[in-house]
This record gives sequence, C-alpha cells and structure tokens, in this order.
Amino acid sequence: MPAAEKLNKFEKFKAEKDGLAVKAELEHFAQIGWEAMDETDRVHRLKWLGIFFRPVHPGRFMVRLRLPSGIMTSAQSRVLGEVIQRYGEDGCGDITTRQNIQLRGVRLEDVPEMFRRFETVGLTAVQSGMDNVRNITASPVSGIDGAELIDTRELVQQVQDLITSNGQGNPKFTNLPRKFNIAIGGCPDNSIHAEINDIAFVPAFRDEVIGFNVVVGGFFSARGSPRRCP
Repeated sequence: MPAAEKLNKFEKFKAEKDGLAVKAELEHFAQIGWEAMDETDRVHRLKWLGIFFRPVHPGRFMVRLRLPSGIMTSAQSRVLGEVIQRYGEDGCGDITTRQNIQLRGVRLEDVPEMFRRFETVGLTAVQSGMDNVRNITASPVSGIDGAELIDTRELVQQVQDLITSNGQGNPKFTNLPRKFNIAIGGCPDNSIHAEINDIAFVPAFRDEVIGFNVVVGGFFSARGSPRRCP
C-alpha cells in the first residue's frame, strides 16, 4: 500500500497544503466570507492562525492568542478590551489553562484588521491550534516569587519567538503529529505542573550552577492518560 494511503485525514490535508499557507489568503477569506471558503481551510487550516470555526455559532469564530508566561502589557490589554467591546454581548475573552486568552464572537471579516492591531502591540495568535507547539507556560508568579530560583519570563519569550518566528509563523514547527506543550519553571514548587507537559524544564542546581532538569512525556488530560511516543 502506498505510504500516502496510510495517512489519516489530518496528515493528508497537511501533506496537501501547510496550515500556515492560509495566512496569505486571510484577506481573501474575509472578502468572500466563511461560507464560500474551502471546508478544510475553514475548519482546520485556519487553526494554524489561531482562528477556530464554531459550527454551533455560524458566522462567529474563536481566536486563541499566544501569551508567553500568561503576561500582558497595559497596551495589549487595552487593545484586547477594545476588540472585545465592539462585539457587545457576543464578545468575550476566556482565560485558558495554558495562560492565554480566547476571544469569542469574532467575525471573519474583522480578523485581518484585528491582527494588524494585535501586531502593533506585540500580540499574536499564530500556531495556537492544531498540530503546533502551544502557548509556552511558566509559573504564574514568575519574577515576584521570593522562593524563585530563576526568572524565566525572558527565556519563555525567546522560546516562543523561536517557534513562531517572532509571531509571524514558522513552517519548521507546523507539521507536528499533534499539539505539543512546553513549560519552563523557575520555582521549586512545581507550579508549572511539569507532569502534564510534553517537555518541562524544572529549575535545579549542579555544582552550584543553576540550570534545569528536563521532564519528558506528560499526559493527555487530567484523567492521567500517558502520551504515546511515535
């Protein structure tokens, strides 16, 4: 049997067209409307840009931001609030378990301008869904915990920038077998929940030099199902 026939439906459409390819088509999608889009682009590939089709709310999408360490500046918060406000009762911003924010009630025709506004304050939603490295998490008290061994905020940002090419999208990290979770902690209390990430960096000393122990594996969910290695 040819190798292509063994691929599941997700691997097949990824082989046909990289998810990030829809970035160049976003303005076109906004003009023609969600109903006229190719179904695979609408339902699956848009997730590479952090845009999620919601069939239970036709015409409304969810946008998942990336917030390394869960940190936002006042300028970012202001822009985010203005975006949510324009949708009135349909607008909403949910804080997720991976320290980022998901916007609901978004219209596809608004997304190009929304992303331009996000870019002016350093926000991005790229590669926040489907088979990509998800938001890089850290201790929620990074930089202020008195027991912290190392402040990881800048390190987390550097990892995010590497994976997403500074928020522009990086094809090197868009064809993973499934979502991939990374956490980098600076506190000894496991506030990053290392065991639920694919790769977690836990602070440690060796010969009086600070570094990290690396925890690999993680679990699918709170039920504790271990991930399967390829």
